[in-house]
Amino acid sequence: MSSEKTISGILEQRGAFLKGKPGDGELAVRHEPLLKVIEHNYPLFEPLRDALLNNKEGILRQSPVLAGDPEVAGMFLEHLLAQDILSREDDRYVAKDAAARRFLSGGWLEELAWLAAMEAGADEAIYSQVLGWKVENFYGENEIDVIVRKDDHLGFVSCKALQSEFKSDNRKHRNRLMDALHEADNLCDHFGREGERVGILVTTDLIDEVRDNAPRYMALMGKAAVLDVRVIPLEELEWEPLVSALGEIVHGDAGKTD
Repeated sequence: MSSEKTISGILEQRGAFLKGKPGDGELAVRHEPLLKVIEHNYPLFEPLRDALLNNKEGILRQSPVLAGDPEVAGMFLEHLLAQDILSREDDRYVAKDAAARRFLSGGWLEELAWLAAMEAGADEAIYSQVLGWKVENFYGENEIDVIVRKDDHLGFVSCKALQSEFKSDNRKHRNRLMDALHEADNLCDHFGREGERVGILVTTDLIDEVRDNAPRYMALMGKAAVLDVRVIPLEELEWEPLVSALGEIVHGDAGKTD
């Protein structure tokens, strides 16, 4: 393969370059069984994640966050222990190290998006990457969660593991969602080209099925439509819908649905 037809080569033509090592694809593949348990049960994973991240001493086996649905909680613990993300110390479960805490806080979502992009037909994809760039005499860098390539076209995905329940009166949550939208749009403006697409994958329930699938955050979805940013909410976190949504990013305008 010509070096010009790689993510690195295409970015270099656009005045950008990869800095450091991206996420480990082989690790994401090993994590796949765990990732699919999380995406299928994210609202139940959320309190367990928060408890582990907020308590460095870990959580007890009798913790209330494990009592809500013991069967699912048992699956989480089994997979997290098997993947060396948690360790068991007496009757406590503890995040094993800094890498484990990063995985719990949102690294898992980047790995899941990478897997879905590859399943959707990407020729190449990388995750957890820092890009350096130069414009005239100005230098900078951007963190990009997932970059995909199909032929000589790129796509970009920003992944945000946020609160699953959307509450319209939670200004901090609304601001984080809107900031994610602007961040994604800036990525495409800076590094993208015509026909290439950008998306944000967020773990928030943004569709109200009871109200005929009305958007819960109308301003966000309206602005995303204007900016042509594909919002992938909690409703599409299940594997097949996620692969379909990532396929729109992978295939650019050719994969765009009305």
